[in-house]
Amino acid sequence: MITPTDAFRLLQNLPVPSRVQKIALEDSIGRILAEDIAADRDFPPFDRVMMDGIAVQDIQVLEWPLGGIAYAGEQAFTFSQSTEAVEIMTGAMLPEKAQAILKIEDLEFFQKEDLPWVRYLGSTALEKGQFIHAQGIDAKIGQIILAKGKKIGPVEVAIAASVGQSEIQVEAFPSIGIISTGDEIVPIDQQPLAHQIRSSNAMMIEAVLVNKGFSTMKKHVLDEPSAMEKELAELVEKQDILILTGGVSAGKKDFIPEVLARLGFEKIFHKIAQKPGKPLWVGKRDDGKIAFALPGNPISTLTCFWVYFLPWIQQEERPMDRIQVDQLPKSNPNLVQWLPITFEVRGARALRNNGSGDLINWAAADAIACLPAGHEGTELSYFSLN
Repeated sequence: MITPTDAFRLLQNLPVPSRVQKIALEDSIGRILAEDIAADRDFPPFDRVMMDGIAVQDIQVLEWPLGGIAYAGEQAFTFSQSTEAVEIMTGAMLPEKAQAILKIEDLEFFQKEDLPWVRYLGSTALEKGQFIHAQGIDAKIGQIILAKGKKIGPVEVAIAASVGQSEIQVEAFPSIGIISTGDEIVPIDQQPLAHQIRSSNAMMIEAVLVNKGFSTMKKHVLDEPSAMEKELAELVEKQDILILTGGVSAGKKDFIPEVLARLGFEKIFHKIAQKPGKPLWVGKRDDGKIAFALPGNPISTLTCFWVYFLPWIQQEERPMDRIQVDQLPKSNPNLVQWLPITFEVRGARALRNNGSGDLINWAAADAIACLPAGHEGTELSYFSLN
């Protein structure tokens, strides 16, 4: 049995199965880049004006006759004489031989002999190169500006657009087979007998994963090893990841670990020193396929799915904040406890519940808090359930 910290470390080193697909750039937010993107020209591609104001060649004087106006999107303005200034707009090409840009807030425009002039009123000395975004200072043509493996956000989309990539190669979302197990489970649209329950775990997992853009296939298998092995063998050939619920503990019909072993999965870990969710099993195959076998009690499934599986498959560390929690149960000397908490005006309160089968009282939870083994304080780490 390992600790939650050990489990997080092992999962961090477990690669998520991936393939490459090309998608529209506008659909790429949140995806992982699967190619290097290089600059197709210098960035910026010309000496770029950074401020509205004037461009000048001579920074030794403080007054200049105005020779014209230069706008963004036009060819570079050409000075007719070295002593003049040109009024210029942000984003424009720097005129040839211009030495500096003076921002408009420091200028006074006036008439001299019926001609337009401008003078500098600022308190600091003029410097060569001021407010000029020099060509190639950000990146040179051919330079890698977005590296493979980068998570794509708004800035990355803008960079890709700036080099003309309307489509982009990303890591494809892995396909996921969701398998519920148990002779006692019936479909949600079926009336259960007294000894049966409706399938809720698989529906919860599927709803979350579909919402996050993953392709899923859902199946139920009974607690019979040969039939279970046949069903899983067919499913694993079509799916990159299997996530199973139930059949993973120490009961007489908990066949999942041995069936997965026969299908070529090598155990990475089985059992975490925690409650709920102690029997969590994770394994991998030589072909890169991954299996997560979650305990079947609803809250055990929820906890293992939310705490371990989701951060792993999304390749991100789930942020853990800290909060003062009232009405804590006594800490277990050997097991980490994952607790439902509800936020209050000051801090939070632990919710009373009836164990890992109690979905009803967990519905009031805003977050899951982590009560370490043997912990004596009331400040706990937690993460949101939304």
